[in-house]
Amino acid sequence: MTMKIAIVGAGAAGLAAIKYSIDQGYQCEAFEQAEVVGGTWNYTDQVGFDKNGLPIRTSMYQNLRTNLPKEVMMFENFPYKASLKESYITQPEVLEYLNDFAEKLDLKKHIQFNTLVTHIEPTEDDKWYVEVQDAVSKTKQKKIFDAVIVANGKYHVPNMPSIPGLDTFSGHCIHSHDYRSAAPYTDKVVLVVGAGPSGIDISMQIHPVAKKVFLSFDPSCEFAAFIPKTLSHKVSIDKIVDNRVYFKDQSVEEIEEIILCTGYHYSFPFLSKKCGVSVDDNYVSGLYKELVCIQYPSMVFMCIPGSVCPIPTYELQLRVAFAMWNGHLQLPSREKMLKDAEEERKSKSCSNRKFHRKGIEGERLYWDDLAQIAGVKSVPNVVTKVHRYCFTQKKDTSKSFRIINDDEFEMVDQIN
Repeated sequence: MTMKIAIVGAGAAGLAAIKYSIDQGYQCEAFEQAEVVGGTWNYTDQVGFDKNGLPIRTSMYQNLRTNLPKEVMMFENFPYKASLKESYITQPEVLEYLNDFAEKLDLKKHIQFNTLVTHIEPTEDDKWYVEVQDAVSKTKQKKIFDAVIVANGKYHVPNMPSIPGLDTFSGHCIHSHDYRSAAPYTDKVVLVVGAGPSGIDISMQIHPVAKKVFLSFDPSCEFAAFIPKTLSHKVSIDKIVDNRVYFKDQSVEEIEEIILCTGYHYSFPFLSKKCGVSVDDNYVSGLYKELVCIQYPSMVFMCIPGSVCPIPTYELQLRVAFAMWNGHLQLPSREKMLKDAEEERKSKSCSNRKFHRKGIEGERLYWDDLAQIAGVKSVPNVVTKVHRYCFTQKKDTSKSFRIINDDEFEMVDQIN
């Protein structure tokens, strides 16, 4: 009998999962809370809750451009349209690409839109009980599947930092999840907290219209070298009293607006405890290679590794998952997988919160490790080379990346 797979989400990871399931000859059904594909790449002016009373999941804002070139953000054998010359593209252009992928491969017929996954639990006969709810009517359905691919993303539950006095701040404070445009910050004194890609980008958007922009960050952060000198740099916050922010270097600033660019939490509220997967200080435990549910390997989780080229990572994870489900990959014993996962966690000289962050060299090690254990092809070396170039060379927006082969690329003028 043909395997039937449940897929949670229809963003980039979910769409890849649908395609791979079909290519393997399996039945699949994806459940998407929104009424469109694209996941986090959809923009809305709304914040808080949508028209169905569900939390807004997108973190997109106006005038956003990718911080990675499109050449390392595409599905295998599905390039962006030739007329798109720039490498660093806009949010609408990424969304159009994802829509084109879904349309041309006829993936949407496998998606139940406006459908929220409310519960997933293993059954006694090694299948999966999946409960879903219509986002509009609130009616529920119960379904049975042979396998589950969790592709619900990781940019929808804000991480709110523990800052003494933040809850008593007399100004206005939001998480970047609710940032939409620079307009509300005109002539304001703004403090942006966190210097990841969003923190830097939002600071630069606000800078031309605000009275003053301060960017607070730990100097050891991985993006410190890319923070523009035009911004007023501040160290980490010590405490907040009314509208005064006290920093750990003893300096004090009066602030009107705070934007917290402090990342997100992994969240799987639909999972039964029986799955053996939990989140502790943003470390997802119970997974082998940050992918396979150790307790029940017929469930896999995409989107766990951070600071990676996402789409190539998703496709490799799917190659590994289907190698396992097709019988080509024999997993170690459950005890060995649990031991390996714990040893890997302890071997990293970082907190649980930072465990899943890979970075350029870490993603290469992760990719090649996955490919080796499953006997599948890894992500081409050129993807790593382009990724490394992006973070070691000054960005030149007059030029674009051109992939020559699996190992080489060149920089070309955009008119070519």
